[in-house]
Amino acid sequence: MRALILFLLVAAAAVGVALFVRYNGGYVMFVSPPWRVELSQNAFMLLLVLAFLLVYGAIRLAVRIARLPQEVRAHRQKVDDAKLRTRQDGALIALLEGRYGRARELCEQALTLMPDSGVAALIGARAALETRDFAAASRFLAHPDVQAPRFAVPRMMLDAELALEQGMPGDALTRLADLKREAGAHTAALRLELRALNAASRPAEIPRVVAELVKRHVYDPEHGEMIRASAHADALRALPHDAAGLRDYWSRVPDADRLISRVARAAAQSFLAQGGDREAASILARSIDAHWDAELVALYADCRMRDSSEQLETAERWLVDHSQEASLLFALGRLCERAELWGKAQTYYEASLALASSWRTHVALGEMLARLNRNDAANAHLAAALKLALSELRARPAM
Repeated sequence: MRALILFLLVAAAAVGVALFVRYNGGYVMFVSPPWRVELSQNAFMLLLVLAFLLVYGAIRLAVRIARLPQEVRAHRQKVDDAKLRTRQDGALIALLEGRYGRARELCEQALTLMPDSGVAALIGARAALETRDFAAASRFLAHPDVQAPRFAVPRMMLDAELALEQGMPGDALTRLADLKREAGAHTAALRLELRALNAASRPAEIPRVVAELVKRHVYDPEHGEMIRASAHADALRALPHDAAGLRDYWSRVPDADRLISRVARAAAQSFLAQGGDREAASILARSIDAHWDAELVALYADCRMRDSSEQLETAERWLVDHSQEASLLFALGRLCERAELWGKAQTYYEASLALASSWRTHVALGEMLARLNRNDAANAHLAAALKLALSELRARPAM
């Protein structure tokens, strides 16, 4: 329909022009003495149209020629941009594939094409870090365009990781603190901070980071609890000679973490080193009530309180559910011996030996019997202890 309308319009215009030319009898005269030029009006109009077309064409050609250098430069820039994108994309793919040498090579080619490519420099720095070429990583990060504000976060991340890999965890933590002020905490930065805290031997700060990573589902609750417990234990073991620091840190440990066996053991050992036997016994008792642990029971027996009757009552309460635990019977024997309940102590020691023959139990029973002047029985137990200890030594693999 549109084509038909256009055809009709053109046909009408052609008819109109033909009629105008046919019935137009006018003329145009140009006089410049002694010359005179006379043209029909139709010829003049035709020449005028032709002149307009010639001038228009000449102007377009001049503009085209003037723009030609700019268009050539734009074309070259377009070709270079295409090459740059190809190399940057290739470098990123190589990085993801783990071909770090190839990624660095493509980044260097990209920087040759466009020296101000910050993306290529950052990819090159990451590839160099993965191959532990710290000098190359520093060179890529020193690239001028990498200092642009839009690259601040990735640059700080790579700076922090570079410092950590070079054995400077303190510097890495400083850079991560700057990053947190710049962009807030994010998951990758928290994971890097966790590595740096471990490397810097600052376990007291690890639980906070682990709790945040658990919230972000980087670790499941069980894994997070294991890491957190290990950090608490390391922090507590580092405070055996700092009474105020130990009590302050223990007051900040969440109740749920206090019940974890590893944490309770480390805290009890540090309190015992400072003579805080009552605090150690309380910590161990709470943890054992929550999660049975034979090693904690043995440590519980090492706690020396002025009145051991409370300890003995607590341990005998555990006997209801753990009567077949040799470690508990051994601990009860030690507690009874400390309370000078000799007969009861001997009964517990012998019950422990009936469940599991241990040289430590034989030694404890033998030494108690020796104090009671029952030398023959004492010597028999000490001989049995020596025999078991030698068997354990022979069973150990040679170093």
